[in-house]
Parts: sequence; C-alpha cells; structure tokens
Amino acid sequence: MPMENEVALKQDRRLWRVPTLEEQADTAEKHGVDTLLYCRDRWAVRHWWVHKETGEKQRARCNRWECTYCGPRKVDLWRQLVKQAEPTLFLTLTKAGKTVEEAARALTTFVQALRRGSKGRGPNRVGARPAYPVEYFAVLEEHANFQENGFHWHLLIKGVDHIPYDEVIVPLWTSAVFGKDRQHLRKVYEKDGEEVREERYGWVERIRNQRAIGYVTKYLTKAVGTGRRGVKQVKHKQLQAVLDPIGDGGYEYRARVDEQGDVVTEITEHVKEVVSKAHRVRYSRQFFPESVAEMRKRLFAGLEGASEQGDDKPIEENVEQEEEGSPWQLMEMQEEEVNIEIYEQQRSMQLLSEIDEAGEDDLVKVDQLKREALATVSEEVRELKRDVYRQRKRRRLLEVLEDMNEGRCFLSRRVINIWCYQRQYARRAA
Repeated sequence: MPMENEVALKQDRRLWRVPTLEEQADTAEKHGVDTLLYCRDRWAVRHWWVHKETGEKQRARCNRWECTYCGPRKVDLWRQLVKQAEPTLFLTLTKAGKTVEEAARALTTFVQALRRGSKGRGPNRVGARPAYPVEYFAVLEEHANFQENGFHWHLLIKGVDHIPYDEVIVPLWTSAVFGKDRQHLRKVYEKDGEEVREERYGWVERIRNQRAIGYVTKYLTKAVGTGRRGVKQVKHKQLQAVLDPIGDGGYEYRARVDEQGDVVTEITEHVKEVVSKAHRVRYSRQFFPESVAEMRKRLFAGLEGASEQGDDKPIEENVEQEEEGSPWQLMEMQEEEVNIEIYEQQRSMQLLSEIDEAGEDDLVKVDQLKREALATVSEEVRELKRDVYRQRKRRRLLEVLEDMNEGRCFLSRRVINIWCYQRQYARRAA
C-alpha cells in the first residue's frame, strides 16, 4: 500500500462523527448544561431584543440573581465594574445581625461614623480620631453557623490606604451593631482578671492583587442563593366596629350601637411580618469612577474588550427603565398564546353545548357537569402552555448551539466557573 494511502487511512480512522444540533441539545438537557447557555425564564424565552436599524436580534433574559444563566453573568459584570474602581482595602465585619435589615443598618452606621471622625471628649480629646473619606462596595454573606453568628459583610474600600484596626474599626463596628439601645445585649466575660464587655470583630488587609475582588464578588451569587432576606414587623391600625355575640352559639355577631343609634367603633392594632427590602449588595456613589449605568453600557457594548459573554452585549437591564432613545426594541412571541386562547374558547363552548344537548333536568347535576367540564378545559390549557414553554426552550437552546457552532457566541471561563459554583452551592443548600 502506498505511503500516502496509509496516512489517509489512519486519518480517516481518527475522525469521529460530529453530533447534530438535536443530539447536542439532548445531551445539554440531559446533563443540565442548558442552564448555562440560555435563560429559561418563561418571560425571557418568549421575548427578544431587535435593533431598530440593523435588525440584529439579541435574546432576552430575566436578570435575576438566582437564575443559573443570568446570575453568573451579573456576577461577572459586577466583577469587571469593581475591578475598574481599583479598591485598596479588603475589610470583613462579622456578626452584623440576623436579618438583612439589621445588617444593612449596622453597615450604614459604621460607614457614617468612619467618615465623620470624632474630636474626642474633654480638654484632652479622649477618643479623638480622624475622618476617613471611604468609598465602599459591600456584599452580605451568611455564616456557616447562622443561628449563632448571623450575617457578615465583605467590603472593598477605596479612598484611604490604612485604617487602624484596634483603635477605629473594632469600637466603631461594635457601636454600630449594638447601638445605644442595645448595650444590654453585650455579654460580659472575664479576661486577665477583669470584666470585659463583648465586642464585634473583623479583619482588614491591603489589596495587593485581584484575588480579593474575586473573593468578594463570588459571594454575589452565594449571598442570594439561599433566599434568606429576613423579615420586619410592621404595625397597622384599623378602625372597626365593636361586635357583640348573638345567642350562645358564638357564630353570629352584630354591631354594637350607642344611645344615639351610632355604631360603636374601636381602633385595633395588628402586627404583621413583611419581607425586608434591604439590599445584600451595597455601594457608595463615588466608589465607581463613573455612573454604573454608563459603565454597564460600555461593558455590554464590548468596548475595551471587557465583555466576553457573547449574546449579552447590548441587552437592557430593565424594561421599565428602557430609554426612549435606545436603538433596541423589545419583541414578543404571541402566536402560541392566541392559538391557546382560541382553543380554550372553542373547547369550552363544545363541552358546554354537549351538556345542554344532553337534556339533563337536574339543575344541580348540570351545574356540577359544567364545573367539571371547565376544570377539564383548564387542565388541558395548562398542559398546552407547558408544551409551548418546552418548545420555546428547545427552540432557544437550538439557536444558542447553532450560534456557538458558527462562532457567533462564546462562553468565558469566568462565567463557567461561577455557574459551576452556583450549581454546587444550590445543591448543598437544598
């Protein structure tokens, strides 16, 4: 056999069959990799952005932290934004509180005291300290032993090169956590033969490389993965009539009337627990060198080579905040919804007409049959909507895979690492 034929035969043996798009999609769905490739939110899979001038399309996304597609990309975006701010110090503040609201209040008090400084007490200026004009980016994290330690803050600080730990950070953080009205909660213990009151600690170090930025920004996903936002109690006052029981049964009441015939009323107070709206990610206005919105637009536009996220370049973060001059327009798929609505109307009319044609005289039974028919239609409609949702997800997955095969869409290693971390953390939390 000639040498060239033998080489060609060996090359043919080394070749393998490239899977089709359908096979690639099946593999991605089987191993859960589709959550890395597109946003599976119901709103996102039926919307896309279209450029008004060029007609270019970009896939929409939900932009929620807990989304396994949007979360890693938001973390990567914040990492790039924080990197441009060039922070100098990395500070951790422990035992901030058991709710997000308590931790946020303590952080705000701490930063205000740090910026304000103090002239000290008395003629000798006891406790005097300078003001530190700090700008910060903070991420809240749960401690592994949450029942005992609660939340703690990770801060990236700029504006100063050094903050004394024992003289400034410890006393200010202790005062911020306990405050004037919570000093009685500070535990007292004995140290070197003296009684010492409990303090809140942390640690501070200088940023010498970009690892600290990655260490903080990775908690952006971890912090919101558990969904623990905390609650706060809100008091509501309500004016209502005074009711008196009728008879001994205790089931019937009537409003009490005074001598003039007016209904007697009283003010009742109800305490209700509502979810706290305090943010887990907080930053001061001057921390970033320019507006966060402008920096985000530049990163999305791919300028300075900052964005590696492929199909997320010009996406808008919030539909309600879409600027009038934006060249991108939101489009929606509505054909499937129209078909489902038509099917629901026709199917309901069909079943109800069959019941009427049956000529049943028992009105109670007729009413029951109609309720069962409507329940059947509702279940069929729900199943149709689930089928439409599955078809849209499949279509979106095939679009992404085709773009990746053609070299129009790429995944950054940073996004993949954050996605893996988020999946592992979600499994452990579950």
